Amino acid sequence: MNATRRAATPQDIAVVGGGMAGMLAALVLARDGHSVTVYERDDTDLPATADEAFEQWDRRGSPHARQSHALLARLRRFLCDRAPDVLDALREQGATELSIEQILPPDIIDREPRDGDDELAILCCRRLTIEWVLRKAVTAEPGVTWRGGVRVEGLLADGTGGTDAPRATSVRGLRLDDGTTLEADLVVVAGGRSTPVLDWLAELGATEPGEEHSEAGIIYLSRFYRLRDGRTLPVLTKAGAGGDLGYLAFAGFYGDNQTFSITLGIPTGDRELLKLRDVDAWEAAIRTLVPLEPWTEDGLADPISDVESMARLQNRIRRFVVDGEPVATGLVVIGDAAVVTNPWYGKGCSIAGIGAEALSDALIRHGGDRVAVAHAMDEAVRNEMEPHYRMACRQDADRSSLHAALQGRAEPDPAAVATRDFVVNGLIPATRVDPDVFRAFFRSFNMLDDPTALFADPKVMAAAGAAHASKDERPPLPELGLPRDDLLVVASNARSHGR
Repeated sequence: MNATRRAATPQDIAVVGGGMAGMLAALVLARDGHSVTVYERDDTDLPATADEAFEQWDRRGSPHARQSHALLARLRRFLCDRAPDVLDALREQGATELSIEQILPPDIIDREPRDGDDELAILCCRRLTIEWVLRKAVTAEPGVTWRGGVRVEGLLADGTGGTDAPRATSVRGLRLDDGTTLEADLVVVAGGRSTPVLDWLAELGATEPGEEHSEAGIIYLSRFYRLRDGRTLPVLTKAGAGGDLGYLAFAGFYGDNQTFSITLGIPTGDRELLKLRDVDAWEAAIRTLVPLEPWTEDGLADPISDVESMARLQNRIRRFVVDGEPVATGLVVIGDAAVVTNPWYGKGCSIAGIGAEALSDALIRHGGDRVAVAHAMDEAVRNEMEPHYRMACRQDADRSSLHAALQGRAEPDPAAVATRDFVVNGLIPATRVDPDVFRAFFRSFNMLDDPTALFADPKVMAAAGAAHASKDERPPLPELGLPRDDLLVVASNARSHGR
């Protein structure tokens, strides 16, 4: 804990939602000296162990609880700085920490350390283990009151206008589903992507927040496994642990407590690929994916979940400062309720951490100045989160365009084709042989740098350009798996024979 970070003006703060964003915010705000009450809709006791959490914990408010997760380097850095005890607890629970030394591609000859390498690590862990560790820390924290099984139905406000800002609604507390009203100096909405905060603001007559969204174009399928006694997690090979066949993206993810998961991303419009939700079809299909061969080796592991799916995914960003004025004061929205990106890129937990950290900093700098806090949070969204949102939207649009062309439903978008060609035949090959390009790529993907910095780096672009120029001199890339129709035949045969 950082005892030197104490709020000049301790406040009574209500946090709506006990998921990642709500818990991270509650933890750091309480450690800053605020009094925090968390209102969590799910009424569930904390399981005794992380494994019991995975097996039994009913987290209806977290639809991706049993999907693959990893803590990007950005969130790991946040935990190192603000909650090292949580990071230690995750390690104690068997989380797999991968440093830059462990993930440098094998063809990189120069393996000497660089300044800043201590930041370049990710933590691999099941989502429910992360939540279990955080829940234990938050509920044990002095200054935090946890209220489970409590549903928030709306906001309290003094009305529009007043001294806070000419157009702002002044939020002063919460309204619960049983009619109870509760006052607070600050309301933090962190209830996830489905939280009806826009409806709550509309009920108060507040200015409508700005919102943009786009379809992620992907359905997520995941299954978890536990290693058999005496076996170890697959070593990352030259082939890596994933790939993209155009019609199907796939990856293996390390977990905790001798677990790992495999995840497939299928286009939302490809209904035939949904047959991979069948466990027999799934097991047959993943064994056709070449980079996953170390993960699907006979005798390595046993499944500990069904094939879990997650659909209706979007990229979305909301703005609570419109035309230079806060929509509401005394209200901060963080996590997926404010900014959400395609989970394939793994940014959600880090965005939650960025929001919690920005709010902590804003309250220390501005205290009870509600207008200044609103502007500080808007600045954090624009500078720290929006670039990653924009990149996710672009990547999803390019992938959807390429898939439509592959299916013969549209002409290929020349820009998407050119971008994919440069990345696949230029940037990625450069990351496999150049230690500095790999580090720059790692920093971008892990949200340590603005994602546009990668393509503005002259060294990276020179190396990627040289690799792209010599693409015809390299042997063809190895096949990662079967063509779509052949994979569907394998999956159908497995279903019919009950593999």
